[in-house]
Amino acid sequence: MPFYEYECKQCGVFEKMQKFHEEPLKVCPTCGGPIHRLLSNSGVVFKGTGFYTTDYTKAKALARKVNKERQVDNEAILDRDIKGFNQQVDKTNLEIKDL
Repeated sequence: MPFYEYECKQCGVFEKMQKFHEEPLKVCPTCGGPIHRLLSNSGVVFKGTGFYTTDYTKAKALARKVNKERQVDNEAILDRDIKGFNQQVDKTNLEIKDL
């Protein structure tokens, strides 16, 4: 059951757990004055592609693959193997392009 927020001019804001089909309260349970229901944010979970959690994790995994390939490139240059570095960069670029 959801919680609904209500506001009383005398008592302030309070919450009440109610079923979806129940009518909104009209009278404050504390002072008996008039109240109205407030609109508030609700917790919503979006699933599927196109949302942060699904797309972000895919991008993160892709970035890890690219970084791993680039590390191999860097190892060739650290070994002062310029020809090997150029070959490795070309190979890496092709692999990244296919991702």
